Amino acid sequence: MFSVARSFNARTPFLALRAVRQFSSPTSVEIRAKLKDDLKTAMKTKDALKAKVIRAVMAEVLNAEKANPDRFNDSMIMPIIQKAVTQRNDSATQFSAAGREDLAVTEIKEREILEAYLPTQLTEAEVDEKLRVALESLGDKANIGSIMKEFYTKVEKASVKGDIVSARAKALLA
Repeated sequence: MFSVARSFNARTPFLALRAVRQFSSPTSVEIRAKLKDDLKTAMKTKDALKAKVIRAVMAEVLNAEKANPDRFNDSMIMPIIQKAVTQRNDSATQFSAAGREDLAVTEIKEREILEAYLPTQLTEAEVDEKLRVALESLGDKANIGSIMKEFYTKVEKASVKGDIVSARAKALLA
């Protein structure tokens, strides 16, 4: 009995750390829960396309978590969804170029389903404003890397495209 209690005590910190690691970001926990709830709803309403898309995203999240269990955190879910949206966009353009409009329409529908899980994108004016604030806070030691770093401390990466931020930051420095 003592060894059971001892092994239980030895595992308790591990379980506590694991729970903290999995649920460190409340938005990601909400996204995971929303994905699960939407999957259940899609299955009940027999929406095969939506169920397929949600299953695919959940599988990608699980694979990413298994690939790097020590470094995976819940903030990595949004980039996975963004990557899936980008893949759907690329596939739709390639299908359209090949004359397969039926497949392109399916990819566009899948993209629309996934975009519901992403936060709203910032406009260029909002990006410029936040970049100016970052530039002012840095003062004389401003370079492109430090501006980008300061910008992303205030803005969630999923709410803006990196190439837009980079181009706007370069324009501000010029």
